Amino acid sequence: MEPSGRRRGYLREFLRSRSGVAGLVLLVALFATSAFVVATTSPSQVQRWQNPAAWEGNPQAAPPAWVNYFGVDAPQTVQLSLGRWSNLSSGAGGAFSASASFSWEHGVPASDLAVVPVFKGQVYEMDVTWTKPDGSSVVMSVSSPVSGSFYDATSSSFKQGIAQFIQAQTGAYVSSVTTPQEVAALFGQDGRDLLNSSVQRGTYTVAVEVLGARGLAPSSWEVSVVGDSYGTMGTDSSGRPIDLGVLAGLPWALEIGSLGSVVAVVGGVLWGGLSGFLGGAKDRAMSWGTLVILATPGLAFIVALSYNVRLTLLSEALIIAGLSWPVFAIIARTVSLSIKSQTYVEADRAMGVSQLRTFTTHFLTRLTPVTVAFTALSVSGFIITGETLAFLGIEPANVITWGGILNAAISFDASVHGWWWWVLFPGVMIIVASLPFVLVGFALDRVVAPRVSAR
Repeated sequence: MEPSGRRRGYLREFLRSRSGVAGLVLLVALFATSAFVVATTSPSQVQRWQNPAAWEGNPQAAPPAWVNYFGVDAPQTVQLSLGRWSNLSSGAGGAFSASASFSWEHGVPASDLAVVPVFKGQVYEMDVTWTKPDGSSVVMSVSSPVSGSFYDATSSSFKQGIAQFIQAQTGAYVSSVTTPQEVAALFGQDGRDLLNSSVQRGTYTVAVEVLGARGLAPSSWEVSVVGDSYGTMGTDSSGRPIDLGVLAGLPWALEIGSLGSVVAVVGGVLWGGLSGFLGGAKDRAMSWGTLVILATPGLAFIVALSYNVRLTLLSEALIIAGLSWPVFAIIARTVSLSIKSQTYVEADRAMGVSQLRTFTTHFLTRLTPVTVAFTALSVSGFIITGETLAFLGIEPANVITWGGILNAAISFDASVHGWWWWVLFPGVMIIVASLPFVLVGFALDRVVAPRVSAR
């Protein structure tokens, strides 16, 4: 059969496999998502992930927002962006204002209120006015705020404004207030029973006015009404969104799995195929080298090597591949020995055909389909190996990995505290990223194996 005809035959057989087609569809979806993540993720986002201070506006160890659909009253974090500023002064201006509103329909208050100002120039004073559904307002002032800094209910300036509001409502002198008391005052029913009252449901407004030097230019400010739940996958103990980590870890997982698999399978098949083809002393020497590498304790070797080599994605993939190829070499050698016993190989030798031509014509053509199947099958193993190393703390710098997220979950006793989402989603993603390669690999193996043995 002509090569083009064989390829069409392989394709027809593969498309008859439902599991293979399903795996192929999942692979396309995974690689498309990975490409989107790479195109939209900058190095600064990875650095931000590794900086716990950058996530102070998010709730810590918060479950996913959808838990509210199961009867749990865990308010979702509301993030507001103040970007449309009104110039309150003439000319270049040094006074601006902006506001944003949100609806609150929960029976419990938020856990915090946070503001992150971003501006160019100098600000003398920042006034944050919190207006409740009944129209009452709480004014919190910050003198000389710093651009990019984090101001929340624990800030002394916020405490002072809220304490004055509590004193005005209750008529009692307040020397100091705790964070729970502050958020209770921001959401509670006004009056003497303010701190023990029910939550006001309805529309709240956050307005900000800034006064600064001439030439002041406020940018997009972040205002977070911190709830007890967050996003689709929750947060870790530092407030980092788990869904962001899960998405950012996908390209690395696919790269380490695909690159390592290709190098290990192609190298192993070529080595094993040549070993079986050459035979004799060369075969024994090559087989001995294969067994030496196979007997090397791979995980311990990589752990020891990581203390002396600065890992990159390429170097880690090559190291894992360098310890994995013997498995494929042994299989390829067995196939090669089977091919070598065929009459057409003997005929080539009798006619004086060169060894190179015999190997490329009869051996490589029969080993190539097997190589493709093994490559697809082994990607999942390389993904799991890479994530296992990341779980042990062995990973390239400036990357986000699912194994690293799981390592942090174990370090902070996520299972003890009941933070199931921190462990569940990275673990599920390892399975999701591995499964399509297994489905495609098994489908290819069923297509290739009988055809290779029949030729």
